[in-house]
Amino acid sequence: MEERRNFLKALGIGGVGGTFLVGCGASAPVAASVTDKTRRLSEKIAQMPIADAHCHPMTDKDAQTTPDQFLERISLAAFPIYNYFPEGVYETWQKGDASTRAELDAEYGIGKKRAEVLAQFEQSVFVKYMVKELAGFLGCAPTLRAVIDARNARGQDYWGYINALFRDVRIEALFLDTGYAEGMTAAEMDRFEQAVTPAKSYRVYRVETIQRELFPEDISFAELERRFLEKVRAGLDGTGNFGKKSYGMKSYIMPLIGVVKPLYEREPAEQAWERVKQRQTYSDRQIGWQQDKDLRRYLLTLALEECLKRDMPMQFHAGDGEAPGVILRQQDPYNLEEVVRFDKDGMMRTPKIIPIHAGYPLVDKAAWLSHLYTNCYFELSIMTPFAHDGLLQRYLQVMEMVPISKILYGSDAYHVPELFWLAARWGKRYLALALGRYVEQDVLTEDEALEAAQMILFSNAHNIYNLA
Repeated sequence: MEERRNFLKALGIGGVGGTFLVGCGASAPVAASVTDKTRRLSEKIAQMPIADAHCHPMTDKDAQTTPDQFLERISLAAFPIYNYFPEGVYETWQKGDASTRAELDAEYGIGKKRAEVLAQFEQSVFVKYMVKELAGFLGCAPTLRAVIDARNARGQDYWGYINALFRDVRIEALFLDTGYAEGMTAAEMDRFEQAVTPAKSYRVYRVETIQRELFPEDISFAELERRFLEKVRAGLDGTGNFGKKSYGMKSYIMPLIGVVKPLYEREPAEQAWERVKQRQTYSDRQIGWQQDKDLRRYLLTLALEECLKRDMPMQFHAGDGEAPGVILRQQDPYNLEEVVRFDKDGMMRTPKIIPIHAGYPLVDKAAWLSHLYTNCYFELSIMTPFAHDGLLQRYLQVMEMVPISKILYGSDAYHVPELFWLAARWGKRYLALALGRYVEQDVLTEDEALEAAQMILFSNAHNIYNLA
């Protein structure tokens, strides 16, 4: 019994996990059997490789940090903190000397707002749990200050530290969204990919990356079309994604416009392009985004056609946060139904569509969309790791609706390597508990549960991205 208690404690579920196991309609003797089954599953799943189906490359800028800086780099509330202030103000405050900061604080209250955001985040269960987990890996006291000191010591060889984190949880494949890379160069992306070997990296090209390059240009609409398609094809077929090939694409369009419907007609897009070239600014963010809505829809449709020709998937940002920079109400996974269908000439053509971030917190909608449409897949990032204990119920909810062959592990890890590690650690932990429940109830055999874990954690990504 003591051994089982220690095992549950190691899983991080303690008494709550025990109550859950007994609460599955089992008597005490059966509960003991459940623990044994879960232990066997967990031990085997912990050794499985991981393919992270959605994540981002990193630089070495965070090799040395402070507790506040580290929290700001991982907090979803602090992540877009610059959006609380007029454009460029927060960046000036960050880079400024004491006098500059004092002047900006007097006008905008930047330091106070930042301190408030970070203090609240530090009091989250997520941070308290993360600190204990990292303390175990780093061999230090379970306090934020001790963890940061220990990881800074390891950060003297930052790339070695990153590699050790990846190896510890067996991250062996990465699908890197290069659309958010903090201004990294091609050489810096190569450096990151080299640092995480033997993990293999596969790049995903973002539609908005191409748009950011082209939208400032004063060119005709026909030239815009030509150059956009040229860049898409170079990314998918050649070395157009920071010097390497892409294995799919991603779009961030939904947070900007809401319902995403393909647009095949050139005329509305051309009219929108003329408005874009006027370089107008709008105090109302939604009005501004609506002005170029048809242009974005049209270019997305061109890119999706290219993915369809190559049987390559298109990821779509869904759910998640990033407020106050985006409009939360527009990120409903159901807003993707029209591109999942991709109707044309009376035919529903069904390209591979992956709503990412589990549609969190609208997980049920993303799962149901994936259940109903054979070409729509389900990806687990941002919910993993930020939902932590809630992952048990969320994973059960997802597997209840979505075929196992369509579920993809992902982290959306960004900025710091600890998010990759934490997501993989908790992803395996709670997936094992969820599958253990199915085994205990005779819904799945142990072999079926292990096969499911291997599919979700690794092989599904390779199949969907045509690597198998």
